Amino acid sequence: MDKDIRYKEMIGYLKESKEFIFINIVTMVFISAFLVSEDLPIIDIFLIIVVWICLLFGFFIINYLKRQRYHKKIEKMLDELDKKYLITDIIEFSQSMEDDFYYHIMRICNKAMLDEIYQEKRERLEYKEYIEQWIHDIKNPLATVKLICDNNRSEATTKILIETSRINNYIEQALYYARSANVEKDYLIREVLLSEIISKVLVKNKQFLIENGTHILMNDCNNSVLTDEKWLEFIVMQIINNAVQYKSNYILELKICSIESNNGVKLIISDNGIGILESDIPRIFDKGYTGRNGRKNNSSTGLGLYLCKKLCDKLSVDISIESEIGRGTKVTLLFQRGNILRMQA
Repeated sequence: MDKDIRYKEMIGYLKESKEFIFINIVTMVFISAFLVSEDLPIIDIFLIIVVWICLLFGFFIINYLKRQRYHKKIEKMLDELDKKYLITDIIEFSQSMEDDFYYHIMRICNKAMLDEIYQEKRERLEYKEYIEQWIHDIKNPLATVKLICDNNRSEATTKILIETSRINNYIEQALYYARSANVEKDYLIREVLLSEIISKVLVKNKQFLIENGTHILMNDCNNSVLTDEKWLEFIVMQIINNAVQYKSNYILELKICSIESNNGVKLIISDNGIGILESDIPRIFDKGYTGRNGRKNNSSTGLGLYLCKKLCDKLSVDISIESEIGRGTKVTLLFQRGNILRMQA
């Protein structure tokens, strides 16, 4: 393979030098003709041509090897560079005017690209900040609606509370999606009790769970884990909301427990819902993927489990799903021992 590459490079180099070679050949012919007309011995003319060709050949070899060393030096610098786009800042000037011209063009193009990326990042940051601010602002009127409904209980206000809970869930999705790219800047790792996290989620979604006839079975959730409280709360909320969204015609049973294993602590949330097709499970965490169940449910966005997976990866929590059609789904969160070291790595 290396021989083929060298051969192609040499052919390319000769093609680049074809004008120079042509001029030398024409010059040789004219000088030879002139020397013949001057009655110079043929053997002398032949020796002159041979010396000329040897010098020309030597020039090409030296120049080719010099270019090869220069190219290999650049390739080595590029391989050792983490941020490849900075190559123009450390590359050395060549002795070739043509190379220097291309280097100058490359620097201009590179600067234009970096300016474009900076502008794009700035616009995305501004949009993200606007979305986060909008989400915080919209929570105030929703909190007011909830307060009014709590103080004026009726069948209508109960339904409003349920829909408000759903809106809050979508708002939380939008907020965490906006922040998911920079989780490490927003988390606070500390020891949290799993039972407290689950209780908070159940209280927040109380009306929604009651309306959907959800039966909660929570056993042995007294294990503590090292993680970020609010991010874990969001992950658990998405898993529970998914279970409610894809419940079967029977009473929904949610079983929540935690167990300590050799690898760490497992939080297991299982339901008796409609289940997930085996062919859908490998793609269940893909962004926007809803599967067969999602296509039947117009409210599916395909973002809930995607965000769960993304946040779990950032927090070094392993998430896995087992499911069977008609039998239900089991989601397992594994908090491995030493995950703080994994997050810092």
